[in-house]
This record gives sequence, structure tokens and C-alpha cells, in this order.
Amino acid sequence: MATASRAALTVEVMEMLAHFDPRLWELIDPDVPPHPIQDDGLGLGFRSAAGDGARLNPQPLPPRNGLWHAVRDMSVSVAEATIAASLAGRKPGDIVKEVGDDICPEPPKVPWPKKWPMPVQLRQQLVVDPQRVSPAIQATAALVFQSYAQRTTDKSLSTAFTDLADRLLERALKTANHSG
Repeated sequence: MATASRAALTVEVMEMLAHFDPRLWELIDPDVPPHPIQDDGLGLGFRSAAGDGARLNPQPLPPRNGLWHAVRDMSVSVAEATIAASLAGRKPGDIVKEVGDDICPEPPKVPWPKKWPMPVQLRQQLVVDPQRVSPAIQATAALVFQSYAQRTTDKSLSTAFTDLADRLLERALKTANHSG
């Protein structure tokens, strides 16, 4: 039996945790629509069941930072574009290598695909706290790509997504360990 990749093990742990906190399914299963309950105010896009009281408060709420959702949406778009390009005859490994080069740069470069627009709020978060935000972008994207790797039966797509997920997770851990 082959050894599971680091990203695959991380997704397995997240799946176990999602059984206790269903908000995590939005990240590890990107096809799940966002949970319809109010943002928790932490800037990570997690939603809280305790947020129901916010609907009763007539004061305006601050805009959501949406780091988690922005990265998830970008990662899903990249994965879907990779699948479409694969169907058109391109090699998935070539596509994800280019995206991986963009999302795994040496600091202080911005970890975001050049061909995808970066949300303004995310850019602002990167300016304020790049040592925490950059690894969070990479780790979040790694979970999404590994989720795709585990759900596709196409060997070349699965391998490309797993390789990208492992690369992202390694970079995230390296960046996080050097900033602490």
C-alpha cells in the first residue's frame, strides 16, 4: 500500500474534525455551498451558529474579510480550469506547475495565481500580516486541491492535484515556521 501524501493526511484529519464542526466541510468539499449563517468576525470566513443574534441588531456589520472563501473560490476555479484544459488535451501537471509557481513564491512575493484577480480585502490582509496570511492562503488552497485529487478518478489529474497540494502545504509550513 502506498504511503499517503502529507496533504492527503491533512484532508483526512479535516474530515474527522468536520464531523464535529460542519463549517469545515465548506473547505474540504468545495462543492458544498457556503453555510448561510452570519460570519464570525475573525476574518477567516468561518460562520457561527451564534451569529443569529446579529440579525436582530440594527447596526450595520463590518464587511467580511473572506480570506477563506476567496482562497477556496480561487482554488476551485483553478481546479475546474485544469480539468477543462485536461479535457482539451493539455497536461494537468503543466497547468498546476504554473499555478504552483505563483502560489508558492519566495517571500515577500504575493502567493496568488497571476491569472486570477486577487480580492482587495485579501491584498489588504497580506499587507498588514503577510507572515500569517501567506501560509494560510497556501494551506487552504492545499486542502481544496487535495480534495479534488481524492475525488477524481483520472490518474493524471489526481497526481497533478496531489503534487500541487503537497507543494502548497510544504511551502505553508516552511513559511509559518520561519515567521514564528
